[in-house]
Amino acid sequence: MYRLSHPWITFSALSFVFFVISAGAFSSLGVVLPEMVGEMHWSWTDAGWGYTFLGLACGLASFIPAILIRRIGVKGDMAIGTLCMIAGFGAMAITRSVGLYLVATILIGLAFALVSTVPGTHVLNDVFEKRSTALGIYFTVGALGGVVGPVFYTNRLNIGVYDITHNWRLFWVAFVILSVVAGLFAIVASPKKHDESQHQTRPPEQVSPAEMIEGLKNWTVWRALATSQFYIVVAGYTAYLLINTTAHGFAVEHLKENGVPAKDGALMLALEQLFGAGISIVGGVIGEKFSAKMMMVVSLVALTFGMAALAYAHSWPLMWVYVIGVGIGFGLSFIGSTVLLYNYFGKGPNLELFSIMCFISTSAAFGPLFGGWARDTLGSFSGMFVLCAAISGLILIATIFMRPPVHTEPAALLNEAAE
Repeated sequence: MYRLSHPWITFSALSFVFFVISAGAFSSLGVVLPEMVGEMHWSWTDAGWGYTFLGLACGLASFIPAILIRRIGVKGDMAIGTLCMIAGFGAMAITRSVGLYLVATILIGLAFALVSTVPGTHVLNDVFEKRSTALGIYFTVGALGGVVGPVFYTNRLNIGVYDITHNWRLFWVAFVILSVVAGLFAIVASPKKHDESQHQTRPPEQVSPAEMIEGLKNWTVWRALATSQFYIVVAGYTAYLLINTTAHGFAVEHLKENGVPAKDGALMLALEQLFGAGISIVGGVIGEKFSAKMMMVVSLVALTFGMAALAYAHSWPLMWVYVIGVGIGFGLSFIGSTVLLYNYFGKGPNLELFSIMCFISTSAAFGPLFGGWARDTLGSFSGMFVLCAAISGLILIATIFMRPPVHTEPAALLNEAAE
């Protein structure tokens, strides 16, 4: 492992840039969009395209940082990611056309992939011996970015950027400045490529006889892809992403049309992210006592009720149902689906299956596009939110009746390994 003089400086830099890109991407865009749409007279279909491009760019570019890190190191990856952040937020600040808006969302999505979890986990796994602690704090800081973003724009204390300036463009200018500061900090504090090449070879992990026998029952990728269980798990993972991008894109405008102040809508999104971050920590603890399938079921129940409440919300009682429901969904969906994938198909094909699951889940990015079209066609976002609730409800039913996949590994092979 390479050793840095101050590993917590590296941790702080990577966490800061993760916080900034999280604060300026998905949750914030949905809060700013009503003003952007109103000023430039866009349709909500146009606005939905932006969210779709943001999600697609983030998902489809997830393999790029790994390639860049291998070729030019973390510093190089961070430098390119920082340029994308500055260009993306800058384009958002000056946009006067749908075309430039879409370019901005693509750049922000690409930046999200380049500066967040892939380089962050790569470096922190080598800097810290107690990796789980460092990574747990790192992901929590990133999640808090989604909490701060909306209230940084507008809040009940009237100290948000828009509250003070009444100019949504200055909000994006603020993120250009934050991107410069956070990006330079990350570039300076990241290890050099020479240091990255000095990883020590760790001794092989000790495996008990029982674990060795269990390992023989691992599935192959193609066998797993032939099961219905894999696609149910993927559907559960995708359901939250669909709901997250769709709700964050249109919830504030939907609530405004239902008579709720925009400040309360922004606060609702921030509270949902905060509640979800807390539940994700709790989920890691209760995951030791409850099955992954149970966590996935609870997640889908909460998502279903949360989105149904948002569809008809006119005040805080139903908004709180959304906060709690989608917050629980946020906190448990990733843990439940990823652990369930591992439990059902074993360690061997897990990396490939998880990558395939992430790729398929990118389809959730089309939710905002459909939501914008629905608003322009039907005159309301309620139908889209009801549809999201119905989709999660159908996946819930499939999950409840799902049984572990049956493996056809010959018993003789297992007996031979045991001997």
